[in-house]
Amino acid sequence: MSVSLIMTNFSAGELSPRLGGRVDLAKYSNGLAALENMYTHPHGGASRRTGFRFIREVLGRDLLLGDCFTSADDWGVGSGWSVLDSTAPCNGAQVVESILSRDLSLIEGKTYEIGFTVSNFQSGSVHIVAAGGGVSESAIADGKFISRLEAGSSGAIAISADADFIGQIDSVSVREVAPKTRLIPFEFSTEQAYVLEFTDKNIRIYKDGGIVVDAEGDPVEVPTSYLGSDIDRLRFTQSADVMYLVHPEVQPYKLSRTSHVDWAMDIVGFSSPPSEWNSDKGYPSCVTFFEERLCFAASPSNPQTVWMSKSGSYEDFGVSSPVVDDDACTYTLSADQVNAIRWMVSSKKLIMGTSGGEWWLSGGGSSDSVTPNSVMVRRETTHGSAPIPPVVVGGIMIFLQREGRTIRELSYSFEADGYVAPDLTILAEHLTRSNSITEWAYQQSPDSVIWMVRDDGVLVGLTYQREHEVVGYHRHSTDGQFRSVCVIPGTNQEEVWVVVAREVEGVNRNYIERLEEQFDGEDSVGAFYVDSGLSYNQDVADTVFTGLDHLEGKKVSVLADGAVRPEVVVENGSITLASPASVVHAGLPFISNLKTLRLEGGAMAGTAQGRMKRISHVTVRLFQSLGLQVGYDEDHLERAPFRTSADKVGGPPSLFSGDYEVKFNRGYDRDGQIYIRQDQPLPLTVLALIPEVTVYS
Repeated sequence: MSVSLIMTNFSAGELSPRLGGRVDLAKYSNGLAALENMYTHPHGGASRRTGFRFIREVLGRDLLLGDCFTSADDWGVGSGWSVLDSTAPCNGAQVVESILSRDLSLIEGKTYEIGFTVSNFQSGSVHIVAAGGGVSESAIADGKFISRLEAGSSGAIAISADADFIGQIDSVSVREVAPKTRLIPFEFSTEQAYVLEFTDKNIRIYKDGGIVVDAEGDPVEVPTSYLGSDIDRLRFTQSADVMYLVHPEVQPYKLSRTSHVDWAMDIVGFSSPPSEWNSDKGYPSCVTFFEERLCFAASPSNPQTVWMSKSGSYEDFGVSSPVVDDDACTYTLSADQVNAIRWMVSSKKLIMGTSGGEWWLSGGGSSDSVTPNSVMVRRETTHGSAPIPPVVVGGIMIFLQREGRTIRELSYSFEADGYVAPDLTILAEHLTRSNSITEWAYQQSPDSVIWMVRDDGVLVGLTYQREHEVVGYHRHSTDGQFRSVCVIPGTNQEEVWVVVAREVEGVNRNYIERLEEQFDGEDSVGAFYVDSGLSYNQDVADTVFTGLDHLEGKKVSVLADGAVRPEVVVENGSITLASPASVVHAGLPFISNLKTLRLEGGAMAGTAQGRMKRISHVTVRLFQSLGLQVGYDEDHLERAPFRTSADKVGGPPSLFSGDYEVKFNRGYDRDGQIYIRQDQPLPLTVLALIPEVTVYS
């Protein structure tokens, strides 16, 4: 006898394969064996994630900032060349090939974008060599010439003129391709939020879906003292339009903003700074605000010490005589082992994560403020914390355990009369068993998701709403590797920005991309389900669409006027469609997969586990979906047709909401699992699955 079962929600997300026998768990019925490039909503359904929209490629700072020809002292000047009046003319006096060179300590094997401008060209040709490695095409006219070259071993750029070259070099620029990059949010207000792109000794600013440029149209750049190797250990806190940044080997800085294009990075001018802060003993590595004080902690020589500024005077660490309540204060944790402070979070108490446990600091009483003479410190748990600041969801802190692979929630328990930190990865330990979390960010709206970058480049999501007991993991992959993530407020929902490392034409590149807002449309025309993609909205339909240079040579998916078109290859930065369209989305394809756990149910007595069973058909309850494959494993999937006689000829089918029945062409097996896949650039939301199951007794 067949029985109709129902999977009402997927709020438990992807569960560990080690839970394959735990049908007794309440979360088993709401969990999945795989949830890839899909996420679970707090209210239960699972949707395909939208695509990542391409914003801009990351290039390092110009290694020749300013006027590079102000002096000949930095250049090796060959015959015929000279350096004068901010230019480098070549008068043709050379009898053989002649070199104008400069040592920039280029790193062998790395790729650099090198540009030079030629003017007053008369004859011959000129080209650039990158550190004795890559060679640009020869310039034989006036103009700006840009090449991407792999550096050799010499470390120097060489501008090489042939024996006949007469002309002038006006400028040279050298930028590293795919530098180490980290994104940091700068939130002045909900209307003025920025994404800061940190690379080696440089910051660029993004806002409103694009990069911020100056009056000349050049990207605004802020020079810094942080090397590329430093940016992972940067910690920050912000008050209005001033951000304080700390690093254990660099004295504290503050980044100030006065307008979209006016930014300044300055050393913090402390009054009476602690004597422990210096180049020999190091500088604090943690920073936050607490009770109107700016708090620093954990320098290399004082890893357990907290320094708190005067109340209301963030940069003053002076102490009066006699001491008064609003003076600066210092406290060192006392423990039976070294408890280096890894992070601090301001709450009703100052919560601190250390290498050996989790602590709090407050005033002498439950409602007292911290003063130099009234400080209380307690250790609550002994799990130990990784050096990554936690995310705060409501009143709960989500932090990484010391090894960076276990996620815990730190919250107050009335039963324990203290803080507890249960393990959130216990049901999905396979996602972090072999790989640690390197960065994360919390997107509060619309679905309360913590986005985590894993060290292998996979993006892991955690849909988390403790008040509704929703803790569901999901995995996200792309043609490349995720390297950094941050979240800023947006107009309709919070925006997720990422750095993605992609290989294009054999060259590694870092792209800034933004996750498209959740789809909520009446038709598929506005559906954006491609990665590193771009959109076109034209009044006149066309077949050729340009601007895809960042995907040169890649095969891209295309959604044109709501209809799926065959994949095409990007050539010379453009694609050509077989027929014209007005609204087009083009980018890298990605596949979304949902796989259920082994079915439990349908047996007349006992369990259905291990018994032969047959699924005759499955009813998939959908919402605003189009395009779907269903089957019993990933190699046996059938595409469900959605076009009906009511759809306009030549146009896309309408989005479908309701129950869709799919026949299963398989006999008996012991697992009874259901696979759902979406490989087209279209939306998919699964609200429930209702299989018709017969269990052999």
